[in-house]
Amino acid sequence: MPLRISAGGRRRLLTAYLPSITLCMSLIAVLLIVPAAAYISRDYGFFTRDPTQIGNIPRYAGFLSSLGVMAWTVGAAVSLFTGAVLASRSRDVADLRFFLFFGGFTALLAWDDLFLIHENFMLGEKPLFLAYGAIALTGIILFREMFWGESRGFALAAAAAFLLSLSVDAGQRLVEAQIGDIRILIEDGAKFIGAVCWAIFLCRIGAASITRCIHA
Repeated sequence: MPLRISAGGRRRLLTAYLPSITLCMSLIAVLLIVPAAAYISRDYGFFTRDPTQIGNIPRYAGFLSSLGVMAWTVGAAVSLFTGAVLASRSRDVADLRFFLFFGGFTALLAWDDLFLIHENFMLGEKPLFLAYGAIALTGIILFREMFWGESRGFALAAAAAFLLSLSVDAGQRLVEAQIGDIRILIEDGAKFIGAVCWAIFLCRIGAASITRCIHA
């Protein structure tokens, strides 16, 4: 007679193997440097050292961009961690799906921000931004209840900041003609504030979900 594992058992089994999966993926990332370095005829340090060292520029160059990546990473890590906790202890599938959905999406945005995927996308920035917008809107519609809690102010602030950044970017020539180089500060500063507000939102609702799970 075949052994059947319940849905909760499968989720607990998955979370039990997550550390090993993460370690294997990290090892693969290191090993991929070998063929990559050979392919573009670069030394290994080109892939392993800090970009400011490689480019011989001041270490504080692009510090706001680096902090923005950290904010995205915090939001993604907290969401995926919360999802792992809920997968092993909670029967609330809706919360679990929310954190896995937006944890993965936030990790994608962190990856994009770190490696400038949108600026080097083969079809241009606009199709990719439209795809990101569609993903975000889909998540908001599917999990709209999660956005009506006491932390919704941070989600609204994040949305407003992102819209401001995208608007300035879309009309950069017109805006720069009016206010000059400060346009860059407004565009990138708004994106950074949006990432921070989004991370705070995910941290707050993640903590609330884990607390409910523990009390239940």
